Amino acid sequence: MAIASATNLGSVATLSGNPQNILIGSFSQIGYLEFAQALTPIALVGLIGQIGLLWLLYPDVRSTQSITELPKLRYRIFKPLFSKTIAIALGLLIAFALGFPLGESALTAAALLLITQRVKPERILKQVDWNLLVLFSGLFILTQATQRLNLLGIFVPLTHTAVGLVSVVTVLSNLISNVPTVLLLQPLIEAEDTRSWLLLAASSTLAGNLTLFGAVANLIMVESAAKLGYQLTFWEHLRFGVPLTLAMVVFTYFWLH
Repeated sequence: MAIASATNLGSVATLSGNPQNILIGSFSQIGYLEFAQALTPIALVGLIGQIGLLWLLYPDVRSTQSITELPKLRYRIFKPLFSKTIAIALGLLIAFALGFPLGESALTAAALLLITQRVKPERILKQVDWNLLVLFSGLFILTQATQRLNLLGIFVPLTHTAVGLVSVVTVLSNLISNVPTVLLLQPLIEAEDTRSWLLLAASSTLAGNLTLFGAVANLIMVESAAKLGYQLTFWEHLRFGVPLTLAMVVFTYFWLH
């Protein structure tokens, strides 16, 4: 839960933090540094709050006993690949900071990594989580169907206020996930309404901590933990996710209001 919630909370901070923020950056034309200045404090407060809640709910976190010494990991750094990756990553961040288009910048960086790769494609393809790709395709099919059938028309009036927007985004993000929610709601927000875009970005990401279905990061975490023999139930996560999400959504509303 610490890994999943920290992933969601930390990704609030920048436009490149998660897919929904990248979409919002493209729709709103908010600058990378402007976005980070507004939402980085929310990410920091959330990470601190997460530690406090874990400390409160789980006595083992408060233990002062020494943990069993972990086995040392054996690793080898492939210096040419490492150097190339660092250089391209830094170039990408500079491009973001200078205001270059997010999509084109990311595509250029990815292309440079691919055309200069020295690792066999088979090794990379083995790491692809095909189950998650199927999940994503299903989510986008659901999004398109919802748009065409106008199933969310009832929520439209609520998005005209800050409280209504945050509430709708929090609910929808846990019904259809946060990326489809952003795609559904973006036509309802004016391009120059910076505060609404920031509220959409923050609330759609923070809502991912409410339930296991709120963010793909949660599903990845559960699947990875299950492979290691750890079982996390929906209700166990809910006990942690509800107070954390509600507290952070309320804080975000007053911070951006």
